[in-house]
Amino acid sequence: MIGRTSGGTAIAVSLKAPDPAAVTARSTLARISPVCCPSVILRYDHWDFTGEGATEESVTGVVRHYTDIVNPNKQKWCFESELDAGNSEGGLLWVPVLVTDMVDSVSENWSNILGRSHPGLGPVRYSVLWRLGYDGSFSEQEAESMAMEVSVATHRRKGLLANPVSQEIRFLRRIGT
Repeated sequence: MIGRTSGGTAIAVSLKAPDPAAVTARSTLARISPVCCPSVILRYDHWDFTGEGATEESVTGVVRHYTDIVNPNKQKWCFESELDAGNSEGGLLWVPVLVTDMVDSVSENWSNILGRSHPGLGPVRYSVLWRLGYDGSFSEQEAESMAMEVSVATHRRKGLLANPVSQEIRFLRRIGT
C-alpha cells in the first residue's frame, strides 16, 4: 500500500490514453541512464485532500463537480489506496515517487476554492506521482536506489523527474510486486 500523505483522502488521476510525459521520460531515461531506467513509468496527478471533511464521499463529490481536477472525457481516477490493486503485472517492483513544487500556486488556488465551497476540507496539496516499475529480480533496496538515481536531477545527465532546487521529492512506501 502506498503510504498516506495526509490525514485525509488522496486521489490519483491518470490519462485514459498513454501519457506522453511518462513515455518521453522513459525514452529519455533509457538513453541517459540505461542501467537504472525502470521497465515501466506511470505518471499521475496526485491530489491530497486534508481536513475532517476529507472523506471518500466528499472527495468523490468534489471530483464529480470540478472537471478541472478530473476531466472525465480524457482522465480516470482512483483513491490512492486503490493503486495497490492490479499492480503485480509482469512481476514488477513498484517504487512510487511523489514530486511537489515548493512554490505551489495550484494547491493554493484549489485550497481557496474548495475552502469556500466545502468548509470541512482543509488545504489541498497537488503533486505528481511517478510510479517506477522495476524488474522483480531486483531487491527492494536496488530498485529504490535506481529510482533515486533517475528521479533527482543533480546535473544534465543524471536524474530527470524532479529538480531538488524547486521541488520536494518523497519516496512513498513501495507498492511491491
